[in-house]
Amino acid sequence: MTQEHPITPPPPHLLKKFSAEAQAETKKRNGAGYLKTFAILCIEWALNSQPTPNDLQIRSSEITPPPELVQQWLEELYGGPVSVISPFDQRVLIAAAQWGADHELEACCAWLELNYPHVYTTRLRRCRRPEPPTLKEQALKELKDWTDEKHGPGGEVHLCEGLSVATIRRALESLPD
Repeated sequence: MTQEHPITPPPPHLLKKFSAEAQAETKKRNGAGYLKTFAILCIEWALNSQPTPNDLQIRSSEITPPPELVQQWLEELYGGPVSVISPFDQRVLIAAAQWGADHELEACCAWLELNYPHVYTTRLRRCRRPEPPTLKEQALKELKDWTDEKHGPGGEVHLCEGLSVATIRRALESLPD
């Protein structure tokens, strides 16, 4: 397992139980699907029992279900149409979606780590949970967007006499990331 985001595997007694269930399912399918069934049982266990580290919640903040899905979930929860979605209900459903997405990612990483140690897990996490842009990156983008919006791309722009956008950009670029 990686140390970046440790995940606890199921205890041995559950692994034996999952194996027995997977074997029984395999017999029903004429010898097919043991690994898939076993993996699904382990993933379901992980989704229902693993705590989510706070840093994963922050990085998964872009994982937000569409409003239509939130509406559907609330209608299922309350047993009928919901005309007003409270901010609390909406936040709880979004947090639940983020929690589930984080646990699915961790389950996938755990499987990869078992089958392909140290090869794909870091890349998968980086692709699925990219780090937010640094303050420096945000400031440079804001400056570029403002300049392009006000004066078009290229060209020297002065905010006031003696202070150019290029000076601010160079100062920002000189800062460490």
